[in-house]
Amino acid sequence: MTKIDDLDISSGPKEVIRSDGIEELYPPQEKGVEDVLDGNNCVFAFPTASGKSLLAYLAIIKRVLEDGGKALYIVPLRALASEKLEDLKRFEEIGLNVGISMGNYDNPDPSLKEHDVIVATSEKADSLLRHNVDWLSELNCVIADEVHLVNDRERGATLEVTLSKLKQANPDAQIIALSATIRNSSEIADWLEAEHFKSEWRPVELEKGVFDKNRNKIKYADCEEKRLEQKSGAIQTLCLPTIEEGDQCLVFVRSRKSTDAVARRLTSEVENRLSEDEKEKLDDVADEIESRCNTSVGRKLADMIRSGTAFHNAGLSNFQRKKVENAFRNRLIKLISATPTLAAGINMPARKVVVRDCRRYDALLGYNAPIPVMEIQQMLGRAGRPGFDDVGEAVLVAKNERDVDRLFDEYLMGESEAIVSRMVTEPALRRHLLSLIATDHCSIEEEIYEFMEETFYVQQSDIWAIKDRVRKALDFLRDEGLIERKKEEYLEATRFGKRVSDLYIDPLSAVKIKKAVESGKMGLNISYLHTVCLTPDMYTLFTGKKELKKYEKKANSLRADLFEDIPHDEGELEEYLRALKTALLLQDWINEVPEDEIAEKFGVGPGDIYNKVETAEWLLHSAAEIAKIYNKKKAAKLEELTERTKHGIKKELSKLTELDQVGRVRARSLYDAGFREIREVREARPEELEELPGIGRTIADRLSEKDFSEESIRKKEDEKDEAEEEEGVTDQTSLADF
Repeated sequence: MTKIDDLDISSGPKEVIRSDGIEELYPPQEKGVEDVLDGNNCVFAFPTASGKSLLAYLAIIKRVLEDGGKALYIVPLRALASEKLEDLKRFEEIGLNVGISMGNYDNPDPSLKEHDVIVATSEKADSLLRHNVDWLSELNCVIADEVHLVNDRERGATLEVTLSKLKQANPDAQIIALSATIRNSSEIADWLEAEHFKSEWRPVELEKGVFDKNRNKIKYADCEEKRLEQKSGAIQTLCLPTIEEGDQCLVFVRSRKSTDAVARRLTSEVENRLSEDEKEKLDDVADEIESRCNTSVGRKLADMIRSGTAFHNAGLSNFQRKKVENAFRNRLIKLISATPTLAAGINMPARKVVVRDCRRYDALLGYNAPIPVMEIQQMLGRAGRPGFDDVGEAVLVAKNERDVDRLFDEYLMGESEAIVSRMVTEPALRRHLLSLIATDHCSIEEEIYEFMEETFYVQQSDIWAIKDRVRKALDFLRDEGLIERKKEEYLEATRFGKRVSDLYIDPLSAVKIKKAVESGKMGLNISYLHTVCLTPDMYTLFTGKKELKKYEKKANSLRADLFEDIPHDEGELEEYLRALKTALLLQDWINEVPEDEIAEKFGVGPGDIYNKVETAEWLLHSAAEIAKIYNKKKAAKLEELTERTKHGIKKELSKLTELDQVGRVRARSLYDAGFREIREVREARPEELEELPGIGRTIADRLSEKDFSEESIRKKEDEKDEAEEEEGVTDQTSLADF
């Protein structure tokens, strides 16, 4: 075994690594560490918790700390970005300056150049490339975490294009790609001109099986069978014995509704197995959630947490989600029922993992489809905690005996799917071709094909197969005024096209917005909200068949004010009405309807509200920027609507939300108490402010500081985000979230 002390790195990083209890490398790490330290590109396809991240950190240490460059750490999810930031901050004591960049695609954030390592989502990394930030030339290390997600239908093309651009712009930079164990990881290695390392080794042995709930038996991968003592249901039968032993369980189910139902069903039985000390600590967690999130979802979650169970889905706010995850990591919560997004990169292992549902609803197909083998394996791989467990247990639940054999063959014995490029989808091509032209990366059509030669798509297919699609996308961009041809051969982005590329919205979204901006109607708030909700960048709310009639009636009543006519085609009409439902939610938000009422009215959770708010803010900002080109009068209205959407306020609160620590709830309290100007708040006595709803002594002391400098009055984004999270306005993290 290779000891950490034997590695060809300086002593400081060795001490940090050893402080984590790591004294030697795992077998798969040993095979690749020499190539990592030598500066070679590498693809590591290992199971969860097998040490991929340490290899990435070693590359950063060697290239950045010792060679004096910069590193870009690309991750698929914001939650994972925050986790990586905290992990890498351990190295700050030895001189590594780590920063993070997420969201706000229209801001290249000049402060990033001060950092040695920048953690970013693939979308943010792509937007930084579009803004041509100067520090990109200093990159000598690129980490692509979860690189198998180039296969993702919605976001895979962005990761593929970003890596392809970085390969061209920084050909000498070392690329370390971390992947799940997929069938064709060697193709990714060929694409990235990298050494390929694949392993099935895990630090904790994994016992995998299929549970036949009718016969009360588990059939294991080695074909042995084990009969279990029957409880009141399949989840109880599988999980309660593990919890009785003092261990924890993760249960994956297909829908949010099921996460709630499963966790609730086990509350009394889990609570009976808690110690008094655990109950006290869980009460503290629950009290904090109730005090910060006094909504029906918050109260329901808090009740479950008191009993030692919880649910985890995209309907939770960022704050709620973090509280659940931390309580689970601290071994207080004994069982979490979750949708599959929890398995997509968040480091939260358990002794036992149960996958109840191997099918889920696919919106594109319109029915419950099988979950890919790779995703199921990601879920199963969460079983077993290195350093705590000798064995992890991972169990699929079968409905009947025939289902046992199918699940066994497909998911336990079957190989994961080969991943494919998503580069040639119509939305991906129009978005990324515009970027290539707007940034002067490609100025003639032939250069586009030369760039395509660097993509994963051409690793799998012939360049000729893409030419017709490229020309069709270029025709769209030209016809809609985003690019123009000069002297027949040269391609150039128009002012409109350059702005759209920087704003990082789908060109089709921009076309829809431009049409509304150029319309003769001045429009109401709902007019603009509906327009941005009609764009492909907005994931609209699910609208059941019974609801459609209600929203069709509402659409007819608003017909004169909406920019888009009501379509006749049934499919287009449904999209139109889903957009209207989403716009009406946003209208309630800016009219200060309480969050709980919005959640109840639209059948959503806090996380859904924040997700829609954040996306709408981005699209409304984009609309305001487009309006500055075509209709300055509408630009002012859209800028106001953007701020109102950001904070969830009526117009009169706009000045008060400029204060640090003040969001929609505190601003309304101040306004209703007679405060109109920032100066009035600053001059107030803390004793006067702390009596107001939602303020309290700590916030009152901060608000009444006698500092009238512009810097003090204007909020700082990070402090503002923290304050808004206290009041409920947070980023939501899900796979669909950018």
